[in-house]
Amino acid sequence: MKRIALPLAALLLVAATAFAGEPAKFGAPVTVKKNVPVAKLAAAPAKFEGKTIRIEGTVAEVCQGRGCWVRVKDDKGTLFLAKSLDESVLLPKDCAGQRVVVQGVVTALKAKPHEQEEGEAHECPTPEYVVATQGAELRPADAKK
Repeated sequence: MKRIALPLAALLLVAATAFAGEPAKFGAPVTVKKNVPVAKLAAAPAKFEGKTIRIEGTVAEVCQGRGCWVRVKDDKGTLFLAKSLDESVLLPKDCAGQRVVVQGVVTALKAKPHEQEEGEAHECPTPEYVVATQGAELRPADAKK
């Protein structure tokens, strides 16, 4: 029995090590290679409207209803909202503080009431522009880029 357990344990250790550096992926693959700085996007979002971009930073806040939006914060504290408009990309509600890469289309929002499922009382921000999330990757806060 020990002969079987030892190789299995070694195999599991190798597998865990191999995947330790991989980010958790949500939605479509992130294919845009170059980041748009969050501060640059926040300063002039209309300039990027309709463009597919990539932003990277730390999750400052996440939707506690379904995980449909995150506030992405850069190293200087500038924030920008990434939101899955069709709720096809839902991030874990406990991902605040993790590193995040988001790919999506910069979209102007029209004010509309937010639909909530019964028992899901939460507030959703209503900014003028968002990155309409297509795909996202999460890494632990201490992970290297």
